[in-house]
This record gives sequence, structure tokens and C-alpha cells, in this order.
Amino acid sequence: MRAELICIVENFASQKEIVKHLYECSEEFRMLCLDYFHCIRTLEKWEATMKTYTQRIEEFTELKRILEEKTLQYINNKTVNNDPI
Repeated sequence: MRAELICIVENFASQKEIVKHLYECSEEFRMLCLDYFHCIRTLEKWEATMKTYTQRIEEFTELKRILEEKTLQYINNKTVNNDPI
């Protein structure tokens, strides 16, 4: 079975037999299945990429918070102690 047909059958399992029949008999349906398959695969790649980006954004957001805190501590420490810069 071709990957696009497997994908459609997995997603429309309750209509497995009619899906197989339409796939065999209809060029238009085969193209629809292929488009759906490419859409699913592309979406999965984008979701994986976005997950990586989301993790990086969270990491850098936390780093930014820590650096801002340390910077403010440094400024306050210098101000309270009247240390020359």
C-alpha cells in the first residue's frame, strides 16, 4: 500500500474499504490523498520545528530574566556602596 493511502486509511479507519475502492478507481481521489499526505507530513515537520523554537524561546526568556536580575543586583550593589564605576 502506498504511503498516502496508508495515511488516509489510518485517519478514516471506519471507511477503510470505501477509501481503498475510491483510491483504486479515482485519479482525483488519489490526488486528494496525496495532497493530504503531504499536508500531514509538512505539518508534522513544522510542529517539530516550532517545538524546538518554543523550547529555545523559553530558554532565552529565562536567561534574559536571570541577566536582568543580575544586572539590577550589580547596579544596586554599586549604588548602595557608593563604589566608583
